[in-house]
Parts: sequence; C-alpha cells; structure tokens
Amino acid sequence: MSKQEKNNQVAEEKKKRFFLKVGVWVFSVLILSFWLFTLVHSFNNTTISVGQTIDADTAAWQADLNQTIDIIRNEMVDKTSVASNTPAVSQDFLEKMNANLEEQVAASETAPIVEENITDKSRATITPEELISGLQKRLPELASSSCPEFIDCMPSIGEAKPCVIPPGCENITQIAY
Repeated sequence: MSKQEKNNQVAEEKKKRFFLKVGVWVFSVLILSFWLFTLVHSFNNTTISVGQTIDADTAAWQADLNQTIDIIRNEMVDKTSVASNTPAVSQDFLEKMNANLEEQVAASETAPIVEENITDKSRATITPEELISGLQKRLPELASSSCPEFIDCMPSIGEAKPCVIPPGCENITQIAY
C-alpha cells in the first residue's frame, strides 16, 4: 500500500468515528429530552372541574375501592366487639380447666403407690466392673458386625441421604463427605 492509500484509510476512519460520536450524542440528547418531557407531565395534578364528568372505568374502580374500604372497616368493628366479649368467655374456659385439673389430681391421688427396695443387692449377680470389662471384650466383634465403618453423606441429585450415626456406633462410624 502506498502512503496515499494509508492516508485515505485514516481519513475515512476519522470520518466514521466522528459520525459515530455525533450519532451517539444526538441519540443521547433525544432520549434525555423525551425523558424530561415525560417526567414533567408525570407529576401534573389532574383535577376534575365541576362541569366535567368521571368516565365509567374510573367510576367502576373507585366504587370497588370504596366498597373494599367499607368491608375492612366493618370487619374491624366486628373484631373489636368480639374482643370486648372475650374476657367473659376466657374466664369461663379457665374455670372449666381448673375444675378438670382438680378432678385429674383427685383421681391420681387415689391410685396406690408401690415402692420397691431399689438398694436390694440380692438381684445383682455381676458387679459393674465385670460388666464393663465384658462389654469392652465384646466391643470389636459387635462393632464389626452391626456398625458401618462410614456413612456416605456426599450431596447428590435426588433424594436426600440421612447422615445419622446409629446409636452405639458413635466411636466406630465416621461420616464421609
């Protein structure tokens, strides 16, 4: 390429960039002016003069709104009247509960009380130390037969997995993530 062609290409690039910048500015000014125009007119207060009439759509939703407000007011009045009657109802309920409680206590007091001699040593045939040593000897065989080595708690698609160590396997089973 010659110098002349390179200069022509550079000039065309500058021209394109200039037109692009002008286009962006014009478009931005148009958007801003449209926004300002709608902003000014969006805050105007429209009032109805005495001679003007309300159209049917406005009258319909206004009547619906008034009806809804009336329903809410009536429900609030009903709730306040119910609330004023509540203490008498509550007092009756509490008295019935108290009478029922007294009957329950009276019925439970008439049941015979059976006491056993808990300190009777004739029932114990093995000492606690012997019991613990026997369980420690059996622990490896019990652990290998009924307790899993680990529980897979890795999240996966589908049903959730329970990640609970079975009772008695707390020191044997591990949770794997």
